[in-house]
Amino acid sequence: MMAERIDNMHVGLPWQSWGKEDENSGKKPTYSHFTPLPSKKRTDLMKRLIDDAVSKGAKIVNKKGGEIIGGTDSTLMVPAVLYPVTADMDIYYEEQFGPIVPITEYESLDTVLLYGQKGQYGQQVSIFVSEEETKDAAKLLDRFSTVFGKININSQCARSPDTLPFSGRRSSAMGVMSVKDALREFSIPTVVAYKDSDINTRIVQEIESSSTFLQPL
Repeated sequence: MMAERIDNMHVGLPWQSWGKEDENSGKKPTYSHFTPLPSKKRTDLMKRLIDDAVSKGAKIVNKKGGEIIGGTDSTLMVPAVLYPVTADMDIYYEEQFGPIVPITEYESLDTVLLYGQKGQYGQQVSIFVSEEETKDAAKLLDRFSTVFGKININSQCARSPDTLPFSGRRSSAMGVMSVKDALREFSIPTVVAYKDSDINTRIVQEIESSSTFLQPL
């Protein structure tokens, strides 16, 4: 199912589109789902990870997975779905930020917990669960709450919305990103204080009505 879904997605330049707009049906063209990697160095890393996995028993299970479109100097790579991925493969541990979808199997949740605890990276994780498996999901969430900066329930990893904090842990990143946290990071607080009394409250209210600084954003 994963391979079929990816084979139905478009690989191309960011401005490329497929299909035509139809005003009658409201149908709009589809743009590229997968675009070029930022450098040849990244493409070489993806190829090395794929070759390593294949040499140790994994297979590319989708059509044309890992192929480069546009010649040897191009950085546009067709996504590669790798299966089965095992712990002796580099891709099992790598935070690759590329078009490789490694799929591994597990028999026990302990395997998943150990992977999270022993791994180098801690940006985010997705837990897909049915209504009958909520206790297992709760166990994973509790254990992963100190490991990953963002935990997604039945949704893919994503960088949004900016109103929510987005934190990196371990070797993934340092600090927290969001509009609120960014303003806090680059600001120095100024405290306006007064003793609590009726007259001081009235005075501060009058000041607040005329002060630009005290106006809400």
